[in-house]
Amino acid sequence: MRKTMVAAHTGCGKSPANTLASFLEGIQSGADIVEVDALVCKGGTVVLMHDDVSLLRQNTYEELNQPAVRRQLGAAYEEYELAALHQVLQASAPLGTKLNIDLKSSESVEPVIRLIWQYGAEKRAFITGWYSAAIPQRHPDIQVMINTSIQLADVQLEGNREYAKRLCQDARRSGYTGLNMRYDTCYPEIVSEAHAAGLAVWAYTVDERQAMEKLIHMGVDAITTRKPELLFAVVEELTGSPDMGA
Repeated sequence: MRKTMVAAHTGCGKSPANTLASFLEGIQSGADIVEVDALVCKGGTVVLMHDDVSLLRQNTYEELNQPAVRRQLGAAYEEYELAALHQVLQASAPLGTKLNIDLKSSESVEPVIRLIWQYGAEKRAFITGWYSAAIPQRHPDIQVMINTSIQLADVQLEGNREYAKRLCQDARRSGYTGLNMRYDTCYPEIVSEAHAAGLAVWAYTVDERQAMEKLIHMGVDAITTRKPELLFAVVEELTGSPDMGA
């Protein structure tokens, strides 16, 4: 059975999502991959945040981390500073932790890529998100996982080998490293066609044991979860190898 990597979703521990503390909790869990959300603020700094709020365009990174401004970003920022992507790249470099950088705006694309180059993270950083189109053509050295349509959950795809083949051929032709799929749109036919085309398959966001087991049996390459400890246990039960921090 193919070994499934554990990907820790931002906010997988006790700390608020997209804080440096949360990212470090993901590393401490032993996850193979840690996921973060990326936006860019005034001045060009890439910050870890899910929602593209107007304060980002109005303030530099230093201004955003002033207590009075931080409080406007949300209750979590009364205690935690806004984290930057360069901090994540620095903290994870000695361990070689893989990163799933989920782009949350078109403006974040080029600044994120420049940081990947700056920190020599081309081999361990993977870009996901709905703003990743055309990156493989412009930057073939950057690993990009294409987000497949979330509307696929409403379509009967199980057993549809022709659809699976077309999806994977298109992704391969466009230069993507693999598929990043909402877990309920992922079927065995897609996984097998992807692997035949040399593509990886990642599934998100999976917190229930039954879904984890189903995806592991399919042979997906990585599962993103808010419960990395549970996923490690399921991987070990099904494959006999916990793969902690591999």
